[in-house]
Parts: sequence; structure tokens; C-alpha cells
Amino acid sequence: MSLLVLNHIIKEYRNRVVLDGADLRIERGERVALVGPNGSGKTTLLRIAAGVECCDRGNVIVARGTKMGYLTQDLREMDPNGKIFRETALYHEEVSRLEQKIKNLEKRMAEPAVLDLPEEYGAVFSEYSRLVDRYESLNGYTIESTIKSMLLGLGLKEEALTLPLELLSGGEKMRVALARILLEEPDLLVLDEPTNHLDIDGVEWLEGFLKRFGGGVLVVSHDRYFLDQIATRVAELSRGTITERTGNYSTFMGQKDKMKEFARKEQFRLREEIKRENAIVQQLKGTKNSTAWKSRMKTVQRLEKELTVALNEKKEKHHLYRTVAPKMSFNGIQHLSAEIAVAHGLAKYFGSSPLFSEVNFLIRGGERVGIVGPNGCGKTTLINILLGKDQDFQGLGKLGEWVRYGYLGQEVDFSDEGRTIMEELLAVKEMAPDAARDYLAGFQFYGDEVDKKIAVLSGGERVRLYLACMILESPDCLIMDEPTNHLDVPARDALETALLHFKGTVIAISHDRYFLNRCVNRILEFTEGTVASFEGNFDAYKQAKAESRIVKAQEQNKKSTAATAKQDARRPAGHGPEEQSGPKPDLREIETRITGLEEKRHRLENSFDKDTPPERYVEYHEVIKELEDLYQLYLSVSTMG
Repeated sequence: MSLLVLNHIIKEYRNRVVLDGADLRIERGERVALVGPNGSGKTTLLRIAAGVECCDRGNVIVARGTKMGYLTQDLREMDPNGKIFRETALYHEEVSRLEQKIKNLEKRMAEPAVLDLPEEYGAVFSEYSRLVDRYESLNGYTIESTIKSMLLGLGLKEEALTLPLELLSGGEKMRVALARILLEEPDLLVLDEPTNHLDIDGVEWLEGFLKRFGGGVLVVSHDRYFLDQIATRVAELSRGTITERTGNYSTFMGQKDKMKEFARKEQFRLREEIKRENAIVQQLKGTKNSTAWKSRMKTVQRLEKELTVALNEKKEKHHLYRTVAPKMSFNGIQHLSAEIAVAHGLAKYFGSSPLFSEVNFLIRGGERVGIVGPNGCGKTTLINILLGKDQDFQGLGKLGEWVRYGYLGQEVDFSDEGRTIMEELLAVKEMAPDAARDYLAGFQFYGDEVDKKIAVLSGGERVRLYLACMILESPDCLIMDEPTNHLDVPARDALETALLHFKGTVIAISHDRYFLNRCVNRILEFTEGTVASFEGNFDAYKQAKAESRIVKAQEQNKKSTAATAKQDARRPAGHGPEEQSGPKPDLREIETRITGLEEKRHRLENSFDKDTPPERYVEYHEVIKELEDLYQLYLSVSTMG
């Protein structure tokens, strides 16, 4: 039986139909991605599925005994004075009560008055055994270590684990809420934007968890790379109804492209047929064969109606996933020798504590650089130093003196919120109204939308307008801090298309791996308190990182082998291990390393208890990460033969 069935769901808000007969079914083991532009009703559908909100008409059927975990973007339900472990722990109240009762019974069993009375002791011990069994069934002995491992995996810092929730940022609270739901081990996960506020490591940890999860998953996310990794089916919500396709996000988009091409050919066929029928109508017009003329006229009217329907469908669907390049010529410095940004011996301290140090890089004209790293590592600080906003640093960090740049921060401000979209654009550069409309269409502003006031724009709309105006000024370099935040999938596609037509330099902080794959050709990674440079897009960077770990592991193995050989050389003949047959091939090296790390992983998992120090969980997380890289590299090497 299906875990969840949504049958012909209808929902209206203020006379606006949001859901108009939406149907969806979730089976155990499925991971369904619900996609569609902002405002299409995705969150509403999730709230109805989770039982938080009622539909106007339709049926919501949840299989008997199904336990559901629902992640909302609204964090107000969390106790602001609560501690992380109290908010996160599954059965935390019952576990706490059991712990106290078990301690009290242990004290009673140690009392002489109880020890001297076998019947009394037996009764107390029987109750003690029952409570311990229940405590073990709730994973009481390991729950704290499991929570630590999960929170660290999601990117929460060790020092935050003991803080009250009121001192956490919105992103940290979201991670606590997500961990709490995952720990409940539900049959069905309903997740609304679970990757928001997670850095790349946190998202990859979540992907691994969901791939291993045996229940059903219904997820809304604008993270296309994430959807490629975890989705087994995509449900597109459009005009209140759902269209489903098997496969991940890229498969879904490929099928949509084929459908668009089919629609284009069908429209061409209809136009040609209308043209041919009209020619026949004109020939029959002057004849006495009125019956044939009327028949042909009806054929023309039918074909024109079909064409109108086809064009309307194209217009609405094209509006949802339109990625038209702005019809403008983007300038910008193209000389590869031009120095856009430079850092040499750059360091930033807070008091005596270094945020980063010994940062060295040179960015030349035409490069597209993505800056990655965990939250709080100093990415935005680096940008502020380059822009001259932060003067408190050591070493050299600056843009070229002649570089004209445009900056898109995480907060977008306009000087006059009373202007319309069109007025703001024309204030930057004069152009004909039709040309302005064509240009704005490339940033997903269509028709009457160009007359909307800036003050009423959503976060994503503000980003798109700001970027449109910024590019129009023809900067040499675009500097952006998380540019895809607040953007839905169509808007992200539009942003990327615009950037691909920009001929200058791009420097972008981003956790969006799809964006980093499509729009950058170099990665600067914050790691171990400094910055490392990698050529290529995100996938190339991940491959290089995996290969680097293997090289280090091989060097470590060689050192260990050399040390063992020295010890063996000191032993009398016949008392040492047999000689090795030489270095193993790469695949065997990888297999050996995987075997060793799997053993280490099992040892760590078996050692976890309530007294395990936080650094042990950090070590465990590093082992998991290295294993993932090794398996990825093993597949890559074995495929190459």
C-alpha cells in the first residue's frame, strides 16, 4: 500500500485557485522531488500532505501506522530557550525520565534495607530490568552520540552543541530541526527546502542519508544538483495540477526539452496546414461549390483553434522554465593577462585567532571563479577585503585599480523603492521600451510585471532586477555572494544564462553545485585556514580532491611499509614476514585503503557512548567523507580500465 496518496486536491486562497485537482502518490523507497516556480503551490501541497493544512476538496490518504516527519521553513515552533539536545533528541522526554528512574532504582538497590530483603530487592531489580530494556529500545545509550554525529554531519560547529537555541542563527536552527526529524526514523519524510542554510559538506551528508533511507521522501528544493543526486521521480506542479516523470532532475529537464521540440514542430505543421487550407479556401471562394468552401472554412477554424491552444500551452510552460539570454552585448575585460584580483600573504585575524592566513591567488580577466568552503570560514570577509570594505587585515588583497566591478551581495538594496522595474532599468541606461522589455524578459520579467514597484518585489525578483541593472552597466568583473539564494529553478536558469553571455570576469561565492558546474572554470576552496586553487568546474574540483586524498594515503602507506621493512631487516632471516611482491596497482591501493577505513568506521561506531568526546565524532565524519571520495575514485578508475 502507498505511504501517501493525494487525490484530486483543490485549494483556493482569496478566490485564487492554487491547487486544481493535484494528484500524487508516494511509495516506500521512492524519493519524489516536487518542482515548480515560486508561488505555484508547492509548500501548500506539502502542508496538506503533512496534515498541517486542510484542502478545500479532495482526499489525503496516509497508510495506517505511517510515521511522518515534516520539515517546515517556519522555525517558530521550536522553543527559543531550549537546548540543542533537548530539541533534537527523539523521545527526549521519555529518555530523560527513564534515565532518572534508572538512577533512582540503582540507588535503591544499593541501600542495605533493600539488599537485606530478597523479595524487595527482586521487585526493584525486576522494575530496573524492565526500564533498562525500554531505555535500550529507545537507543538511550547511543542517542547522544547519534545526535552529535548527525549535527556535525549537517555542519553544526562543535562549540554550538551546548548553546541554547536563542543564540543560534536561522541556519543553525534549521539544521537542528532537520536533525530532529531525521532522528525520528519516520516512514515518510516531507521536506520543504532542506538544503537551505547548509554548506556543501552538509548537503552531501544529507544526500548520503536520504540515499540510505528506506522510507518514502517528498521534497521541495531549488537545489538542482541535490535533486539529481536523490530524486527517483520528479513531480512538476503547474497551473494547479501535477505532471510526473520517472528519473532525476536532469532526466526530467531532458524530457521537457524533447516535449518542447515536439510542440515546436507541431506548431510549424499547423501553420503550414492553415496556410495550405487558406489557399484552397481562396480558390473555392469564387466558385459555386459553397459546400466545399464551408467545409474548408471549418477546417481552417479548427486548425486555428488547435494552434491557439498549442501557443497558449507553450506560453504558460515556457514562462515556467524560460531561460532566454538577454538581448544585449555584454562587454568586460577579455584580456587574459589583465589582473582583476590579487592576494599575497593575505591574513585576517579576530583578536589573536586567525580566520585565514597565507592566502595567495591571482585572478585574470575572463576567468570565472567560484569560492567555496564551510559556513563561517571567511568567504564573505575575503570579498569585503577585495572590495576595500574591510581594511583590518595583513598582507595584500585587492582588485586592480582600474577594474570596474558590479557587486551583488546577499542583501539587495535600491535607492528608490518607489520606482517600477522598468523605471529602475531606464535610470541605469536609456533604451527603447521594446528593447527594455526584451532585455528584462531575459531575467524573467514579462508583460505587465515590468510595471511592478520595487517595494513589493520578492527576494528573488530583487536579485534578478539588481543583476539586470548591474550587467547593463558593462562592468569588467561581477562579484557575487550566494547569487542563487532566494531564486527558484527558472530564475536560476535565467541567471546562469545571463552569466554565460557575460564576457568579463566572474567571482562568485556559492554553495550551489549546479551553478558552480555550469558557470565557473576555477574553484578557490577555503580549507585548513587558507585557500587552495583548482582548475575546472565543481565536478573537476571534487575529482581532484579525491585523487589528492588517494595520493596522500598512498604516501602514508609507503612510509608505513618502509618503516615495517626497516624493522624486518633487523630481524634474523626466517623470522619476518614474507617479502612483498612490489607496489600494488592503483585499484588494489584503493581497495586496501577502503578496507582499512571501513574497519576504522566500524570501530568508531562500536565505541560511541554517552562519554564519547566531540573530537571522536569529527574523526568519524572525516572517515565517512574519505570513504565517499574513495568509492567515487574507485568507480572512476575501474571504468577507465
